[in-house]
Amino acid sequence: MALKPSLRDVLPAATHDPARATLVSLQDAAAGTPWFVRILTGFGAWVASLFLIAFLSLGMLVGQEAGAIILGLLIIGGAITVRRLGNNVFLTQLALATGLAGQGLFIGGVGVLSESPEVAAMATLVLQAVLLFVYPDTTQRFLSSLFGGLALLILLRLLDAGVLMDVALVGLTVLAHLLFLNQGRLQRGARGELVTPAAFGLVTTLLYSLLMRSWLHDAYVSLFREGTAELPPGVLTLGLAVVTLYSAWRVLQETDSNPGGATGVTAFAALGLLAVLTLQTPGVIAATGVLLLGFHRRSVVLLGMAVVFILVFGVGYYYDLQLSLLAKSLALLGSGLVLLGLRFFILRRFPAAEEVR
Repeated sequence: MALKPSLRDVLPAATHDPARATLVSLQDAAAGTPWFVRILTGFGAWVASLFLIAFLSLGMLVGQEAGAIILGLLIIGGAITVRRLGNNVFLTQLALATGLAGQGLFIGGVGVLSESPEVAAMATLVLQAVLLFVYPDTTQRFLSSLFGGLALLILLRLLDAGVLMDVALVGLTVLAHLLFLNQGRLQRGARGELVTPAAFGLVTTLLYSLLMRSWLHDAYVSLFREGTAELPPGVLTLGLAVVTLYSAWRVLQETDSNPGGATGVTAFAALGLLAVLTLQTPGVIAATGVLLLGFHRRSVVLLGMAVVFILVFGVGYYYDLQLSLLAKSLALLGSGLVLLGLRFFILRRFPAAEEVR
């Protein structure tokens, strides 16, 4: 078993008592209210906000788009104010639900008034960029990163810049990997509270976009305008593979493993082979990169997302093969034998350290 160090092992001796006091205080705060009470309180806040928005939106009929924009901005401002008043569950969920409704009113009003989906996408991008910095809530910051990333990709697609959309997707992947790789250092900065939700939002944007491209390609093309040029899947796969290889190199460095040694060569060769075999399905190497980050950051959420999407993209890869069912079966059998052989080689060549008890 691999060694799992405790806080005592990784923190200086002078910080043990403050760290222990912080952990105890967090546990006491979490245990103050039962989980089912928090769920019911949050549900009540969402119901209350829905009634409020329904009442305020009664006058927002067709022809009142300007009023919807103004009302949406007022609701967003009120949600920010309410969220800053306290951290209890009711106020938090009330502000979140109300703020999301306000965002919908504002974006919908801009889209109908301008009669341009490009303007609506730009308004979404600007609004989410502002909320990412001014709205003090982890969930909203995650949603702002997700909605902002999707708005950027949709905007590029609507502007007949499909190639730039794919380049931007690789750029968002680079940003997500850098945020996770430098998470500890960045969280100590002035905007440290933005790092984790923004990183998760960008990863979700990446996986959702690749899912749309792989599984719903016809709807994806017709939705965002047909006839737009885009990068071949193989080129996008190679771009995502470069990002994953860089992250693997950084992880090897941080774990005191020699990237040029046997460990590094084995890891790079396996990732490169995976990218070459799945050129037509870029989601496989992208989800593998997320899996790498999940293991490195010990994030259960990242690991769960990566495993689910690897299975989804793996199924898509299987159905994309232009082979007969017999050939596909033989390919699955052969790949399984290769993976078992690789596992046997890794266990023999790099035995795991015994767990210290």
